[in-house]
Formats: sequence, structure tokens, C-alpha cells
Amino acid sequence: MIDKASMIIWMAILTIGICLLILAAGAGTPIQFMAVTALISFTIAAIGLREIIALDKQGAAVSAVSASTARYMGLVYAWGALALFATYFFILPQWHEWPVFCAAFAIVAAISLLFAATMSKDVARGKDDPTLLKIGRILTIAQFAGTIVAVIGLMIDPDKQFLNPLRRDWAAQTIFLFGALALAAISATALFYTRNRVSPA
Repeated sequence: MIDKASMIIWMAILTIGICLLILAAGAGTPIQFMAVTALISFTIAAIGLREIIALDKQGAAVSAVSASTARYMGLVYAWGALALFATYFFILPQWHEWPVFCAAFAIVAAISLLFAATMSKDVARGKDDPTLLKIGRILTIAQFAGTIVAVIGLMIDPDKQFLNPLRRDWAAQTIFLFGALALAAISATALFYTRNRVSPA
């Protein structure tokens, strides 16, 4: 579980990231916006990967690994929701579809963090829930496949112009891309390190 010190650090990172995004969006500088988005997304992913690998090396219960995976996935989605809200509510309101994506990311973030909390309770009890573990693995596989498809789609679609500030959705596409890459990395790592510890559904 995330302790108070870690929570303060995360809040500071997200706050600084949001401020930098607002500045980049306000200045209409896609490269700076992309750099900040990539930095925050990859930071969350890197810390998540390190924790998952450390838990596996320690021989932690698979519920602990699943809880960590869900927690960092939730953080990526929460970051995406916050980034969309800050960017389009304050700076670039011309893209009217942003509330739908923002709400969807916030809902998935809440579900992921709730799932992480539930798995953490299993860890505290010293007992794994096979059903929850199977559900978590299925969802992780689905998310990994979905993020790969999303990344490929974003990269090959000629309408997705990340560096064109004249397009109303340029900032959102950047958030989608790096969020998907972060989720793909977390999902792949979790699947690899639990491949022999959860029976397939």
C-alpha cells in the first residue's frame, strides 16, 4: 500500500506535471507538452515496474503483485483524467469530446484503485482469492492487447498529428499515446512475472 510519504510525493509529482502541462498547452508548444506527458507517464510506469519486480524477487504473494499492478494502472488512468481536465477545461476547450474521455479515465482509475485495495486486504489476511486473481489476469491481458492496438492505431492514423497545435485534439492524442505505452509496460511486466503463479481462467 502507498504510505503517507509516498502519497505526498505522488501528489507533488502530479501537481508539478499538471502545472507544466498547462504552461505548455497555453503556450501552444506540442513538443514541450509531449515531453512532460511522456516524463510523467513513464515515471509512473518505471516505479510500477520496479515494485512489481521487487515483489516477485521477494517471493511476495501473487495478490501483492496484483495489487501493485492495479494500483499503478490506476495512477496512470488518474493522471490521464487530470491531464485532460487541466488541459481542456482551462486552456483548450475547443475539443468538446474531452469530458467523455476524462470521465471514463476517472472511472477506470477508481475501479483499479478499488481492486488494488481489495487485493491488499487479501495480502493482509495472508490468503489469495483465486477468482479475483483470475479476473485480474484476464483484465490485464485485455488491457495489454487493447493498449497495443491503441498505440498502433495512434501511430499509423494520418489524422493523428501530435505536433500540430491547430488540431483541437492534439494534446489529447499525446496523453492517449503515452498513457497507453505506460499501461502496456505495466501490463506486460505483471503478466510476465505472474505467468506461472495464476491458473488460466
